Amino acid sequence: MNRTIWKAILLPQDVQAIEIPHGAEILCAREQHEQICVWFRCDPTAAKDQRQIAIVGTGHPAPAGEGRYIGTASLRGGSLIFHVFEL
Repeated sequence: MNRTIWKAILLPQDVQAIEIPHGAEILCAREQHEQICVWFRCDPTAAKDQRQIAIVGTGHPAPAGEGRYIGTASLRGGSLIFHVFEL
């Protein structure tokens, strides 16, 4: 199986679904060019799955349950900090 690293750009919203190849391993989340992104290792030929992602600002309630932390993004020169979870 040929696995590669891909990126998904997240929308600036609390919870969203992203479509990534089945079996993809989410590696990390952080900022790139003032956007919040998620990087994942995947087989690009695999069928697509929907994965739920939550973005939480510092001082806001964290996701309940089994949300897995995948990274932090710093936007606007560090004045906005967002924490990213896979739900």
